Amino acid sequence: MAARMEKIILLVLVVVLAYFVWALYWIYQSFMWGYEITSKFTFYVGLLKESWWIVLFYSSELGGVVCTSLRFIGGIFALYSAFLFLKDEQSFTPRVKRNVCRALVFEAGYYLALIPSVVLGFVHPLFAEKLWYFDSTLGIPVLLVSGVACLFMVAIIPPNLFWLRSKIVREAIREEVIRQVCIVGVSYLFVVFWLNYSLSWIATTVPWTERAQPGISILFEPISLVSFMATVFGLLVLALSALFYSLPYIRRKSVSLSLKRLGFIMAAFGGYFILVIALYLIAGGYAGRPTVWHEMVVPHNPDLWCVTFFPLGLRLMSNKS
Repeated sequence: MAARMEKIILLVLVVVLAYFVWALYWIYQSFMWGYEITSKFTFYVGLLKESWWIVLFYSSELGGVVCTSLRFIGGIFALYSAFLFLKDEQSFTPRVKRNVCRALVFEAGYYLALIPSVVLGFVHPLFAEKLWYFDSTLGIPVLLVSGVACLFMVAIIPPNLFWLRSKIVREAIREEVIRQVCIVGVSYLFVVFWLNYSLSWIATTVPWTERAQPGISILFEPISLVSFMATVFGLLVLALSALFYSLPYIRRKSVSLSLKRLGFIMAAFGGYFILVIALYLIAGGYAGRPTVWHEMVVPHNPDLWCVTFFPLGLRLMSNKS
């Protein structure tokens, strides 16, 4: 039993390490982009023209630098917490809890830094024909991806993360902490993944000549149809399954969680990322299919570290409890 738990803990460490490494990658990418648009400020001002639009554009674009910076710092605390947990004989010592709380604050900050993007997402469609935003960008995709999706993430994720932190700080009983962890997990599945990714796919069905985006006919392609179904319906089923599984615990009607069921959800979740990445590559990547979805699913996806949930889920499924 001890050896089995040690393997599970090591896999958790791999997940946290992947979270940190992917945050490191994205902080590099965002700083490179931030440097480009600030070093070419005069050029972009000439395109943007309106002073209020210049402010909103730069707030949104540089907000990405803030986002990735906050997640990177949160990744440092998360990774440090994992190492402390292993060092302290797999015990949630005060030091571990303090660093977990810090990681939660920075992860919440990551989503709060999306607020300028939310504003831009709702403003741009109103003036799409008059304002420059990366050449001929359509208003509807911006509304769905930057406006609606980011709004839900900003409104739902940070409050739940802060509430989880408060329970840890106040040293709530173990069952209350796990209950809030379930709420956070379900919130991520519904909002960050299902809603966000589904809206990206819906935006992909909007005809966009400049991007070679044919519209709804893209779903007649087998590869695109599988990716669409796995995202819009597959992730929904996964999120509903997680809700159904954790609802008794959230309602305080259950005192135990099955590791095998939790492992199944994690494996299916990680498997989803493996599937869509494979489909992305088969389709020729963004160069082969320059659509909203193919831009968001890999090139601009901050959550690809989630593939590591697949081996962790498989390991939990092998648990007898």
